[in-house]
Amino acid sequence: MSRTLFAKQLTKGKAGEVGFSEMGRSHWDEVYDYTDHTMWKEVQEKGIDFGFKNKTWSSEIAVDVKSNFYYSEYNKGFQFDIEYSKWHPSKFHLHNRKEEVGWIQDSQANRIYHMEIVKENNKWVATESYVYYDLDEMRSFIYREWDRPNYTNWIKKIAYIGTVQSDYTHLIPVRLDNERFKHLIRKVHYVKTR
Repeated sequence: MSRTLFAKQLTKGKAGEVGFSEMGRSHWDEVYDYTDHTMWKEVQEKGIDFGFKNKTWSSEIAVDVKSNFYYSEYNKGFQFDIEYSKWHPSKFHLHNRKEEVGWIQDSQANRIYHMEIVKENNKWVATESYVYYDLDEMRSFIYREWDRPNYTNWIKKIAYIGTVQSDYTHLIPVRLDNERFKHLIRKVHYVKTR
């Protein structure tokens, strides 16, 4: 991956993290920010960006923040993408990398928050819209559906390979109107921006 592409991904990701931090501080008593990779390298490598808790809770909830909740012009609705694997083998001639598991398989967070970010004045900013779910519940569901026989495997049929902008990731699009995923979504918070 080029430094330019990495910097772009980092900038978009940071906008979502800032949005989560602002939202979190208005919802919970304590929010722990683990996004400084130099200080929190071990935590970051577990796929954890934040922790939060209320004073009466015995432990914090660990969160991985994704900046990919968006309105799809193609599907005419809101969706987010789940990273099943990175560096898809079918694009090896373009990236020369070994396939790696995606964050749905290796993140150790408790929840995933997908934040909507938009470009304003040539800068990425969070809109306050987000969706979240319990990672273990979503992971179990995806593994179960992914392992079905090919003739009944709807999830592999909707999965697609992203572009160089996403490291040729094997992505599972989750549309909010897809009934198969509705039982897994804990909350959708939408702030109208369009």
